[in-house]
Amino acid sequence: MRFTDEPSPRYGAFPMSTLQVFSVRVEGIRRGLRWPIDVFGIVAARDTVDFNRNVIFSRTRDNCQTLTKEDRNLALVGPSRAVVWQDHLYIEVKQTVKGPNESEDKDLSFLVVPFACGNAAYSCHYYGYKTSKLSTVRLSLGLIVESVEATVFVRVSNGSWPDGSRAQFAAFATGICRKRAPSIDHKRIVLLDSGSRKVPVNAGGIELSRRVVLVQTTGKLRVCVKAWKVAESAKHAVKDELFFTPQEAGRSSGLLDAGFCKMEVTVAWSLVPCDK
Repeated sequence: MRFTDEPSPRYGAFPMSTLQVFSVRVEGIRRGLRWPIDVFGIVAARDTVDFNRNVIFSRTRDNCQTLTKEDRNLALVGPSRAVVWQDHLYIEVKQTVKGPNESEDKDLSFLVVPFACGNAAYSCHYYGYKTSKLSTVRLSLGLIVESVEATVFVRVSNGSWPDGSRAQFAAFATGICRKRAPSIDHKRIVLLDSGSRKVPVNAGGIELSRRVVLVQTTGKLRVCVKAWKVAESAKHAVKDELFFTPQEAGRSSGLLDAGFCKMEVTVAWSLVPCDK
């Protein structure tokens, strides 16, 4: 949101190529490991803006994520700003399997993966498979050209959120199709999936796990909700969606209807800086 409310300089900030992380999945495990596994550690991206860690996943040993054979995707929490992909970048993966005690913890993944960019003319999607000692990690990534940064906020504006109700919030960067390249048009970016837990709601609104989405200026941002009460199943969920046209600054807003309440979705737009 660096240039959402303040004008950008004439140099150093514009729509540019960025990295969209759709998912990070532990594709396979080996050397005696068996599902389920309790995982902690970090996944982060480093770009040429400042080479600092832009955290995508983070869990401590006392707050592990349990991965099963059926659900191997890490619960992502970032990035906190656009990951610039003008030249080269790195994705850092350090994952540990929690053992009965700390001395029996095992390194699941220990990787630094470089990615180079070759002046791409269009947005595309691809998978990267990276193998380390005990696992193979699958990175589902998108190169988004001519993109701006969208930061998403959701708050209840009419009615109230029933205690214990469940929901899934997701975003899609749509309207970007190429016949000769894998499309990102229908790749889901999970903003929040409460699962069997209640949706985190506070005075500031609904606490999304992820907020930052990269959108090509010639495309659209689609924000969706799927909500259901705790006594019901997901099959009976109420669904709604909104479409936003990308901007270089300022904010856009609209209403999602979950049946038992209405929610205001606000998207803060910003150009992407290429340096600090």
